This record gives sequence, C-alpha cells and structure tokens, in this order.
Amino acid sequence: MSLNRAAILTWAFLVCASIATGLLIGGKGLSPAIVVSLILLIAVFKARMIVLHYMELKHAPLSWRLAFELWVVAAAALILGIWLFTGSAANCVAP
Repeated sequence: MSLNRAAILTWAFLVCASIATGLLIGGKGLSPAIVVSLILLIAVFKARMIVLHYMELKHAPLSWRLAFELWVVAAAALILGIWLFTGSAANCVAP
C-alpha cells in the first residue's frame, strides 16, 4: 500500500473514531460505565494509529514498539481500573 493511501486510511479511521466517540457521549440507553469504557478503548486505538502510522513507530525496532504497546495498554487499564474501583463509575448518572 502506498504511503499516501495508508495516511488517508489512517486519517479516515481517526475521523470515524472521533465521530463514534461523539455519538457515544450523546447516546442514550447505555450505562455510563460502558460508555466510558468504550470511549477509552477508542482512545487507545486512536493513540496507536497516530503513533504507529504518523510517527512511524511501525518501522522502529521491536523493543520500542513493544514498549509503546505495553505502555498504552497499561495506561488504559490503570485509568479504567482506578475509575471503576474507586466508585467513580457508581457516581455517574445517565442523563
């Protein structure tokens, strides 16, 4: 795949992911914990796409890529874990 085509597809994914985030925020019927979890998952995928494709980490040595992948997963798990287990999720009230 050409470099321009990959950049355009990555950009299109990022736009769709941003729209999906907006729809989740405004959507009704889902519990706040599910919405927050989905938004965080979308943010993780967006971060991966930006770093791997636009910052070209996909061409970096495996150790750098592995460190980034582990950092993204650990950060997301830590954020979600703290939010869920401190009772913040229970304090959310669906609009």
